[in-house]
Amino acid sequence: MRFKRHSKCVWLAGASAMVIGLAAPAAVAQEDTGETQRTLSTVTVTTQKTEESIQDVPIAVSAFDEDALAKMQLAGGPDLVKSIPNVNFTKGNFTGYNFRIRGIGVDAVSTSADNGVGVHQNDIPLTSNNLFEAEFYDIERIEVLRGPQGTLYGRNATGGVFNLITAKPVLGEYQANIDLTYGNYDTFKAKGMVNVPIGESLAFRLAGSLLQRGGYVDNITTGNEIDDRDLFSVRATLAWEPTDRLRGWVSYEHFEEDDNRLRSGKQFCKKDANLTTFAGIAIEPDDQNITSLGCEDAPLSESKDRVNSTGTLAGSWGVVAGLSDGDVYLRPALSDERTIESVIDPRYQAETDFFSWKAEFDLTDSLLLTYLGSYNESERYSEEDYNKSVPDIPFNDLSAIPPGLSTQADLYNALFPGGFVSDPQLGTFNQLTTYDLSGGQSEQTTHEIRLQSDFSGRFNFNLGAISVNYETGGADDIGESYYVMSNTLTAITQFNNAVYQATYDAVIGGGGTADQAAAAAAAQAPFGGLTPVDTSGDGEGSLRGNINNLGRNYFRSVTPYKLDSFAVFGEGYYDLTDDLQLTVGLRYTSDDKTVQNIPTYLFTPVSVRPDPLVPVPSATSANGIVNKKFEEVTGRIGFDWSPDLSFSEDTLIYAFYSKGYKGGGINPPQPQGTPSIVPETFEPEFINAFEVGTKNTLANGALQLNATAFYYDYEGYQVSQIVNRTSANINVDAEIKGLELETIWNPASTFVVNANLGLLDAKVKDTEAIDVLDRTAGDPNYIALKNPFDASNCVISSQAYATVLGAIQGGLLAEGSTLGLCTGAFAGQESTFGLPEGSFTPGQGFAKDLDGNKLPGTPDMTLSLGAEYTWETVSNSNWDVRIRADYYYQADSYSRMWNTARDKLDSWENLNLSLQFYNDPSQIQVELFGKNVMDQDNITGAYLTDDSSGLFTNAYYNEPRTYGIRVSKTW
Repeated sequence: MRFKRHSKCVWLAGASAMVIGLAAPAAVAQEDTGETQRTLSTVTVTTQKTEESIQDVPIAVSAFDEDALAKMQLAGGPDLVKSIPNVNFTKGNFTGYNFRIRGIGVDAVSTSADNGVGVHQNDIPLTSNNLFEAEFYDIERIEVLRGPQGTLYGRNATGGVFNLITAKPVLGEYQANIDLTYGNYDTFKAKGMVNVPIGESLAFRLAGSLLQRGGYVDNITTGNEIDDRDLFSVRATLAWEPTDRLRGWVSYEHFEEDDNRLRSGKQFCKKDANLTTFAGIAIEPDDQNITSLGCEDAPLSESKDRVNSTGTLAGSWGVVAGLSDGDVYLRPALSDERTIESVIDPRYQAETDFFSWKAEFDLTDSLLLTYLGSYNESERYSEEDYNKSVPDIPFNDLSAIPPGLSTQADLYNALFPGGFVSDPQLGTFNQLTTYDLSGGQSEQTTHEIRLQSDFSGRFNFNLGAISVNYETGGADDIGESYYVMSNTLTAITQFNNAVYQATYDAVIGGGGTADQAAAAAAAQAPFGGLTPVDTSGDGEGSLRGNINNLGRNYFRSVTPYKLDSFAVFGEGYYDLTDDLQLTVGLRYTSDDKTVQNIPTYLFTPVSVRPDPLVPVPSATSANGIVNKKFEEVTGRIGFDWSPDLSFSEDTLIYAFYSKGYKGGGINPPQPQGTPSIVPETFEPEFINAFEVGTKNTLANGALQLNATAFYYDYEGYQVSQIVNRTSANINVDAEIKGLELETIWNPASTFVVNANLGLLDAKVKDTEAIDVLDRTAGDPNYIALKNPFDASNCVISSQAYATVLGAIQGGLLAEGSTLGLCTGAFAGQESTFGLPEGSFTPGQGFAKDLDGNKLPGTPDMTLSLGAEYTWETVSNSNWDVRIRADYYYQADSYSRMWNTARDKLDSWENLNLSLQFYNDPSQIQVELFGKNVMDQDNITGAYLTDDSSGLFTNAYYNEPRTYGIRVSKTW
């Protein structure tokens, strides 16, 4: 039987018991010739919950120990793309990230959406984690499995699994190490650990990591460097082995960050200018502002403007309030990728407390029972300038108009003296100012139990069950939300309330009743009633300290979410012959998801929603608590064959079919007044995955060559698009196929070369959808216009639009009449204007055929090349010198499945270099390093904002060139 459970004591032996990752060469003396045989040392993984050589595992997996990560300069999660084929990693727009394997990540935007790639620590699934922010430290190894997982891991995943195995305490041995780095940008890193035995059966291990550095980005408005880092993490683990049959550990890890990390990157826009004529008809000034959507479709390389503010919600209401007359951004955007102009410096805070524990008990010599548990508490908070641009035109100053000449001017001057708006959240400014705040809090508890066999016969098994309970913060938690705050939104709310109050007082003063006064005031107020401004703040300091989360003067999206998940899973292994094994795996998953339906409440009067945090009834829930249960049975089946071939020392050939599954979810609540604009839920994802592969050890152990080919039939891939200021998640079908090659070659005892190649063809199929960048789908018979009241965009007949413009020019309609086109103000009046029926009915647009388009974030090629050479015992000393280079290339990709000019992301490359001096007897290392030595500003991902933001794109960059010196000592 080839399937062997791990030795009971190996996990206590520490990482020194195995060499992993780059598989550094080992020299073995030949008995007869005295020659040195070059062999690659064994890489051990536990992907099948038992310790095996990576070459014996019939799964596409990459593994790295701490030494390999240091050599290849893979400091954290975002760096992994440079060493694993067909992997992509980029920031997200809302404090998250997207880690894709073979084109599969998470493109749905919803608290109830599951990740396509499962992130685990010590086999424990982490729904909220720090893979994006934190750096690796004191680890035993990292394993990344490619392909659908579910029969081995407690939480199922469609794309693959990332698993970080931390170093555990070592019994009976004192150990310690310290690792210090200093580099440019005033970078200082410190990592270390100490291992202390306590008697014969106990050991304690304490490890920590610190990162401090200056900013990569200049904010020319405040004069400060931003996007710096100030974070640390500490981990304490206690291991106990009271008997030969019982062992376990308990661990606590704390992570904390407090700095000005930039959440969203550079903004790109090709300005969509206001039209002054259409079809030869002049457009009056009051009608021009609805003709700009903010930005138009163009390649990022040509998008060097700032957004047309009239195409945004904040800018549009600024015009309505009289604060501005049109676009306030006139200058081009700053050309430097790492320079912004922002009224405030960003703030970023994150904190995590993670408790985990594991116990193993040998029921018999052939049966191992394992229990794994955890509790994770996480909080993340980010605030920054939404547009990262300072307006060129201040608000209008009407103070020169004497009192009494104009009622409107008097009200304006009373509310906005000198053109300054006093916003309790943002402060007092006389220019358009918009911030956003993204945050989240969560708690998770997991319990997992496994039973593994190690029989001497042909059959063995691995069975497990897991429960996961995950919950985000409640609606009353200030930090549990996404907010957008603008002083023009506050200004128009103040204006609404002033009109309401003035009308109310006038009716009461005239002898009217309170009910009559309220009705009259509501009729005059733009929002139909009193709409409270959040006055809890003073505009100073952090945004979070200036909000009570009840204000109707800012946008807030909050979706309290609870997950109760249970699954049973397992695999059986049967040796058909001595070199042919059959594997059959099954899984049952039940995900019970609950969301509170709390629509956004910007501009919503108290009379409509007295308490904005009370859940609102939905299409499927009378009490506003939406519940959806997703259940599925999945599995995999396949064969692996280990033939005895004359040209290889070890060969494994495998072929598997697996059914991947990811549960559906509940779309975020829609804005008040538009509860059914998108479906309430989105459906699960399914993958029929076919994979064949081979792993080979050749050239007397000096060469490893692995290859994998795969084909995915993807049903219901979850993707998101922002509709009316909230996420709308839909399902599309796709087809993914690819090839992966990985090799390590040791041509000489001091020379190692590694390479991997990923080829990927990931396409949408049988799908149509509306492109918000081109709602008319290029049809000249229609035009896209702006709804000035909610800043959404609509499509209307070009003939109907021209007819209204002509009526305005002819004096039949008042200037500004076109502002009602997107609200349907003219619907049903077609006969009056001699137009076909339905011409005045606004629509969302026309769907495009997306069949054959690339899935987001799926470059068709990734390439990694690495080489290192070692000079041993330099000058007959104990010092060795190693030089290493690592090159990475990623081909073009797209940020959205529409594959427009704006969506295209250029190919990019990266080169890392290092020179290391190490003394094995003294266990001292000194390294000079450079990362991204070509100093390329590479865009790793992009996010298209919605209609109300003006359709600009946020782009996310890699780190610039960094270099420095690293010194480490081990005891």
